[in-house]
Amino acid sequence: MATNFTIAIHERLEDLSPEWPRDARSAAQGVRFHPFQTVTFLKAWLDSFGRSGQQSFRFVEVRDEASLPVMFLALRILHRGGARLLQYVDHDVADYNAPILFRSGISWSREVAEHLWRQIVAKLPAFDMIDLVKMPAEVEELTNPLAYIGDRNSELSCHATDLRRPWQEIDEEVPRRTTLLRKIRGLERLAPMEFRVAQTPDEVSKITEVMLRQKQRRFEETMVPGFDVDSDKYAFFNDGTPLFHGGEMLLLFYLKAGETVVATIWGLVADKRYYASMLSFEGSEWSKHSPGSILFYKSLKWLHDNGFEWMDLGIGNESWKLESCRTTIALSERCEAVTMRGRLYLARQRARTRLRATSIYQRLRPLKWIVLRSLRRR
Repeated sequence: MATNFTIAIHERLEDLSPEWPRDARSAAQGVRFHPFQTVTFLKAWLDSFGRSGQQSFRFVEVRDEASLPVMFLALRILHRGGARLLQYVDHDVADYNAPILFRSGISWSREVAEHLWRQIVAKLPAFDMIDLVKMPAEVEELTNPLAYIGDRNSELSCHATDLRRPWQEIDEEVPRRTTLLRKIRGLERLAPMEFRVAQTPDEVSKITEVMLRQKQRRFEETMVPGFDVDSDKYAFFNDGTPLFHGGEMLLLFYLKAGETVVATIWGLVADKRYYASMLSFEGSEWSKHSPGSILFYKSLKWLHDNGFEWMDLGIGNESWKLESCRTTIALSERCEAVTMRGRLYLARQRARTRLRATSIYQRLRPLKWIVLRSLRRR
């Protein structure tokens, strides 16, 4: 069993080693990672979600006995409900929570992973509960050692389309393809249709503004909390987009009908994988033409033609993701109270989960956001 790990803990991004991937261009160095752990993502996250609440951050660098990097890990300790929760830097904007991995001669097993995890925990400040979620078994074909420490499977999975196959095979799998092609022809008769990828900073800014407006409208239509109650999430996408664009991590697709932007897809790139994080579409009369589905179809073809290997729709078991993707990526998690305060917090959380699962709560919950938005407008 490999025991001679060297572990360094940093509290600031400025102190991270040069080997920590900065942006999409770091993929050429042979390191394996999701975009959600890059320095660019972490900076955008800290400038938005990181500015609120009581939380501290620990950026972990693990090396072998030859001082070569093994894995890097971004964690936070969040104070909530009287407890200190050890979590990944995530807050529901990362689809995968995993370390940055480097090729090494280590033969990973549950025993080795648990041994390393205990060493990491020993260097962290005190906490009451481990709350690690959305852990994939692999990171771009490298074994994720922290998946071994998971104690249960997640209820939700990630879903993706394998683009390494011939386009004809992918095309034939598109749900209700005949209907979709008919809607494309119908939209083209209504107005000239144009598929585009935002290129310049000004174009990216304008399309992002449209996307956030369209998404907020959809939040209100579906009676769920939106940017009006989550200013950090708004700041992440609005202020973070220029950072991602500058680091060549952003691919922002959009569809125009005449002069109207009728749909957008905002996503991040790492190596040959595209992570579609936010989709939006115009409402009113445009919605009957399914502009979001049309844009998804055209984006899929563009990614295939440009050498991408995966179109990843991220976490969530929504029916359209299940229909659109043939590949499911299972995730694991670890939820463990380590102190009395942690056990009390966990008991409250489980009681709250049971309450939210009741039919009466499901009926009343949307009304809460209707009332709050009405009061806010007044």
